Amino acid sequence: MKPAGIALDSIWPTELRTERLLLRPVTPEDADVVRELLTDERVRTYLGGPALPERVAARQAAYPQTPGVWAIVRVADGRTVGLAGIGADPRCEGRAEVSYQLLPSAWGGGLGREAVGAIVGWWTAAVPDGGPVVAVTQAANARSRRLLESLGMVLIDELDEHGSQQCVYTPGGDHDDSDLRWLRLTASHLDEVERRRGAQARATAAGQRLPEDRTALTAEEAARLCPAHHGTYGRICAHAAGHTPALHLGRAPDGAWIAWLENFAA
Repeated sequence: MKPAGIALDSIWPTELRTERLLLRPVTPEDADVVRELLTDERVRTYLGGPALPERVAARQAAYPQTPGVWAIVRVADGRTVGLAGIGADPRCEGRAEVSYQLLPSAWGGGLGREAVGAIVGWWTAAVPDGGPVVAVTQAANARSRRLLESLGMVLIDELDEHGSQQCVYTPGGDHDDSDLRWLRLTASHLDEVERRRGAQARATAAGQRLPEDRTALTAEEAARLCPAHHGTYGRICAHAAGHTPALHLGRAPDGAWIAWLENFAA
């Protein structure tokens, strides 16, 4: 199985054409569209909200240099209406992830479906040994889930990420049960690895001294318990402010104690 990053290096740049769209590599001239996509509240509803200016600038500089990122151009008027991409899935080695975002003015006409379908079809043909392809979308994003399901993609996993429930889809039809079982097995293995990494990240001297029995905490320790939601394996805390350099205690989703001695959990 060829890693997505290596596969892309050998076949990029490339253009894809559909009945209504041209997908071409992003250029510096697409900076305005990148900014609009990253700052529009409707586009960013399920993507963590509008991006800060420094993040926008970083993406504007990075996208033209990144293999696997296309500008979605509507052929009828030549207007760039979104971005789409494929690349290595950071959650699972060997997996490729496809993503897309369109300007609200281009919603509702099936252009997103057309773009994602073209990318998945191209990847499957161009990189037959490229491993499985997935698309990840927030469970609450009904529009995106309908798009993926309309392409015949099937839900294979759910995970908690960035403080929200996410759904993992993969193309159906050509993927038999053995493929789906392989995906679940790989995801399970990665989950175990991440749990170990999370435990290691929390292994401060203070954390190692914490008792598993919550009732055994001292009154001072109990008073510092964090009521916030903690993200994947305890590495993110929902409190953006208000932390002190003192001991910060909470529970990770895997049930282990979190013990930070920093201002922010990261």
